[in-house]
Amino acid sequence: MKKIKKYIKKMMEILSLKELRILPAYLSYSFVLAVIPILTIIVIIASYFSISIDNVIGLINDLLPSYASKVVVGAISGKDFDLTVGFLNLITFIVAANGMYAIIDASNSLYKIENTSQIKDRLRSVLILIIIICLLLFLILVPMLGDKILALLGKYSLFENILDELLLIYKVVKWPITFLIIFFNIKLIYAIAPSTKIESGDTTIGAFVTTVGWVCFTAIFGYYIKYFGRYDLIYGSLSSITILLIWIYILCFILILGIVINTMKYNKS
Repeated sequence: MKKIKKYIKKMMEILSLKELRILPAYLSYSFVLAVIPILTIIVIIASYFSISIDNVIGLINDLLPSYASKVVVGAISGKDFDLTVGFLNLITFIVAANGMYAIIDASNSLYKIENTSQIKDRLRSVLILIIIICLLLFLILVPMLGDKILALLGKYSLFENILDELLLIYKVVKWPITFLIIFFNIKLIYAIAPSTKIESGDTTIGAFVTTVGWVCFTAIFGYYIKYFGRYDLIYGSLSSITILLIWIYILCFILILGIVINTMKYNKS
C-alpha cells in the first residue's frame, strides 16, 4: 500500500509540473482543429459510397452544431468550394501538427532526452497527427455513430436484408475492436514520440491505462449524443459542442497521463 501511495504521489508531482498542466488544453485545441479534416474525410467517404449529403449532415449534426457541418459539407460537395477552404484545411493541419510536436517535446523532457533533431521531430509530429486523426475518425464513425450509419445503410437494397445481422455483429465486436485499435495506435504514438528508441514493452502499461480511459469516456460521450444531445432545442447545439470539448480535453489529459506512467517505469529501470 505504501508503494502505491508513493507511486501515485510521484505521478501527481509530475502531472503538476507547469508544462504538463497546460499541455492537455493545448492538445485539445490541436485535436479540435483536427476535426476539420476529419469532417472532410467523412464527407469524401460518403460521396464515394453515393450517400446523400443530407444524410451526412444529419450524422454530423449529431456530433457538432449544424453551422459547423454545413461549412465543410458545402465545401466538399462543390457548392461553396474555393481555394480559401482548401487553404483553411491546410492551415488547420499545420497548426494541429504543431500541437502534436508538443507531445514530442513533453516526451523528450520526461524521458530526459536532450540532443534531438528538429527535422525528425517535426516529421514525427505529422505522423502522430495522422494517427490521431485516424483514431478520432474511428471513434466518431464506429463507437459513437456506428448504429446510425448502419441504419442509414439499411435504406439501400444491398444492405436491407442483412441489416439485423450487421447490427448484431456491430454490438458484439464494437468495444473489443475499439479497445484493440486504440491500444495499438496509442502504443505506436508512445513509441515514436520520444526522440530515442523505446522498446514496445516499455509503453504497454501507459497504453493500457490510456486505452481504458479513452474507451470509458468515449462510451459516456456516445451515450450523451444518443440520449441527450438533442434534449433542448435552444441549447442542444451549444451543449453538444461543450461536451465535445470536454471529451477531447479528457482524452488529451489521459494521453499525457499514459506518457507519465511510461516514463516513470522507464526512468526507474
